[in-house]
Amino acid sequence: MPGTAKKTKYYLDIEPELRNRVKAFAALKGKTMRDWLTEAIIAKLEDEIDSSEGLAALADTEGNKSLEDYLASVK
Repeated sequence: MPGTAKKTKYYLDIEPELRNRVKAFAALKGKTMRDWLTEAIIAKLEDEIDSSEGLAALADTEGNKSLEDYLASVK
């Protein structure tokens, strides 16, 4: 198919109980396990990126002190 990225396979060893729970939950949502896991990974990645960017923005705010500077100033 033109315009689609090449996919790679990744094998994940998980406990059978966890696999069954994921598979059942995905089925309840009308999704395949692959689709559900892909969406979960993307959501987690977006959350981590948002958190990192938020912390970086706070650190870049003028007038903020680092933790080390703050602790040194209160001693």
